[in-house]
Amino acid sequence: MLAFTSNKSDFKMASCIIEDNSKLGIIGSTNVSTFSCDLNFDNVNSKVKTLYQKIGNKIKFQDAHLEFSNTCFDCGSNLMNKDFLEMLDTKNHPQITLDLKEITKNPINANEVIALVNISLAGHSKFYSIWLTTEHGNLLKASGCLNLKLSDFNLDPPKKVLGLVVVEDAIEIALDLNIKTLN
Repeated sequence: MLAFTSNKSDFKMASCIIEDNSKLGIIGSTNVSTFSCDLNFDNVNSKVKTLYQKIGNKIKFQDAHLEFSNTCFDCGSNLMNKDFLEMLDTKNHPQITLDLKEITKNPINANEVIALVNISLAGHSKFYSIWLTTEHGNLLKASGCLNLKLSDFNLDPPKKVLGLVVVEDAIEIALDLNIKTLN
């Protein structure tokens, strides 16, 4: 049993910031067209302090979460922004949280990792694994796509124009993050 527990003293502290030129977008489609809602990182507190522990080809994290307001997304028009905020039940759940739990390095390709992330939105949480391509330099660059369903979070895809326009359940989260280590 003790082999599966960890002591906080086994963890190291790290601080980083997600640069403003990073991108995170939600891409979806309707029975008529596609749409995209992009996160404006200028309005996000993207400084993250976390504890981490390296174990073999994995890095485990504690308190590595990024929170941002639903209102930081721009879907291209005021009407679409309003629909997006209503769909996410922004009145009751104004933020989306991404909690990084673990990164596993690909033993075959040093520029690929699998990130285990807990996504919380609209009062519901779900774990996802996402493949990320990484580049190391002055900044850590991580990019990837995650396919998920609105119904995973008990969200009903909106219907507009008397039900003639229906948002599809499947959406994609595309991210291209530029991460600067602060310590």
